[in-house]
Amino acid sequence: MIDQGYQNFKDVFISESPVDISEDKIRQLYAFMIEMKKTNAHVNLTRIVDDRDFIEKHLLDAVTCPLKAEAHEILDVGSGGGIPGVPLAICHPDKHFTLLDSTGKKMKAVEEIVNAIGLKNVSFLIGRAEDYGKKDQYREQFDGVCARAVAAFNVLDELCAPFLKVGGTFYAWKGQQAKAEIEEAGNGLSRLGLGSIRITQNLILKKAAFHVIIQCDKIGSTPKKYPRNYGRIIKKPLA
Repeated sequence: MIDQGYQNFKDVFISESPVDISEDKIRQLYAFMIEMKKTNAHVNLTRIVDDRDFIEKHLLDAVTCPLKAEAHEILDVGSGGGIPGVPLAICHPDKHFTLLDSTGKKMKAVEEIVNAIGLKNVSFLIGRAEDYGKKDQYREQFDGVCARAVAAFNVLDELCAPFLKVGGTFYAWKGQQAKAEIEEAGNGLSRLGLGSIRITQNLILKKAAFHVIIQCDKIGSTPKKYPRNYGRIIKKPLA
């Protein structure tokens, strides 16, 4: 018997996706969407509940991230409802993803979803990025750090850089102001050990908005004085 809901999902996903994803991964992405919508009825994980919008604005927006083949440990900072971390984990079963968010209720809900869809390569941290970034257990331990819809780029760089190994890459999802945000970050990037920047157009949305992914490589160790207290980061971002 044909699952019409899944078939519709698959048709839209394949027609819109710029990347080739196997049938089993598409099916697991569908299961993630279904479980997310169920959970969203009692835990606010997303405002996007229309299937097509969910595919475009959550799933495709996440899985088009150009993670390096050699990157194995990935951190999703401010993961919220598990995006981009969970869709990326589905598409990259050879990599391990750690989802970090300060809202325990959300992280526990996402963990239940991950367990329900049988995803094994995801773990969870509850707390603030600026606190975990000071701990030796997590500092400069990740090959990639992702951040989507969390904060301005000149705030994100200080929160995320301490987690990256030298040679790793910081991925920041941004909109139309991406270039202006990079300019505002200025020399703060080099002070954090971050170097060359690439911008990849990620997804053109049908309502004229668009996303890009800023990719910034770690070329030197981050000084131990970073990250600062979050209040100080917000009040006076590095420049």
